[in-house]
Amino acid sequence: MTRCVDVAIVGGGIAGSTLAIVLGRAGVKVAIVERAGVFRDRVRGEALMPWGTALARELGVLDALAASSCHPLPIWQTYLDREPREPYDWRPDVPTGDGLWGVSHPGLQEVLLRRAIDSGATVLRPAKALRRTRGGAGRIVVPVQCDLGQTEIRARLVVAADGAESGARTWIGAKTVRDPVHQFIGGCLIDDVDLDPDAAHVGYVAGGSAMMFRQASGKARAYLVARPETAQSMRGPAVAPALIAACARALPEGALRRARAVGPAAFFPGADIFADRIAGGGVVLIGDAAGANDPTQGQGLSLVFKDVRELSQLLLSTDDWQTAIAEFARLRPRWYEPLRAHAMWEAPLVTGIGAAADAARERVARAKELNPLRGGYGTIHALGPDHLPVTEEARRHYLGEDLVELGLATTFGQ
Repeated sequence: MTRCVDVAIVGGGIAGSTLAIVLGRAGVKVAIVERAGVFRDRVRGEALMPWGTALARELGVLDALAASSCHPLPIWQTYLDREPREPYDWRPDVPTGDGLWGVSHPGLQEVLLRRAIDSGATVLRPAKALRRTRGGAGRIVVPVQCDLGQTEIRARLVVAADGAESGARTWIGAKTVRDPVHQFIGGCLIDDVDLDPDAAHVGYVAGGSAMMFRQASGKARAYLVARPETAQSMRGPAVAPALIAACARALPEGALRRARAVGPAAFFPGADIFADRIAGGGVVLIGDAAGANDPTQGQGLSLVFKDVRELSQLLLSTDDWQTAIAEFARLRPRWYEPLRAHAMWEAPLVTGIGAAADAARERVARAKELNPLRGGYGTIHALGPDHLPVTEEARRHYLGEDLVELGLATTFGQ
């Protein structure tokens, strides 16, 4: 059986389903190929930053958060040596008044995929898109393997939203690029956390940090950002209790005394993974398939909604979709590269140890005190990466290396 549509989307996760919803509302015929029969809990980014929340609102999918066990976390509570510091409320600094959300990734995936169907999308699931070939009349043919055999989709455009290890990259001859790894991030879904459920919690210790993002179910996603050797020491069957114990040492006494793992635990490299090209031959990559930001920064979901907004606006503004995807590929570095640069600047500050690392953190703290914006990078989690320059001057300003009062600073971590 052949299905003829306007857009074939490979991957029915948050990126693919949200794009299908937006295009479907505009009358675009969409088919989604999703590999997973059921979305299961895995370790991944489950924080939606305020700028991403604002984008979800603009795209008309904000209500899907509350419908999928996501939970608003308006307060950012940090700890140093287990002692609480001044809490920060995101909302006054965000023009839309939006805050951070703790996200149930599989829950949000299911809700958005159902809404994509309600918006008119055809969904093949579980199914695998095998390749991309050229058909007649300007159509692209995507053979699809389903439980009942092989079918095919004929579309004007293929959007690959199949994740950081995207197989569709090879369809356009793209190579996968991996930035150097400075740190690792481990995660686990846990229950019985004794911390304020309406705040995100971040505790700093020597060589890393621990983060807690509560979900509406009462469970919380725990993350540990650690040096590579620390992460390596926790690998094995006891990774979950080791991760919880390490997180507990960064948070107030007793906060995790009853905590227990209720999902898988694993560590992943804290580095960007991206394609060296993201459009060509009637195919365009979005979300993690185009470029996944270092997961320690928690910007991945916000980046997804940014990609969906920009690509959908381009597609709906013209009938020349090949020009539209070429323009998307040209523009995406404007919001992706600042996120990538910021992650590389931040990594040594979080996991660095020793006198040079301490001095660098002191310098950054002073720069933040004097100018919280620091060229816009100081508010990147609240307001996003738009219009931020990726320059040596911007790096030095963000890190406080241009502070005359502290003299000439070292370029720690560079």
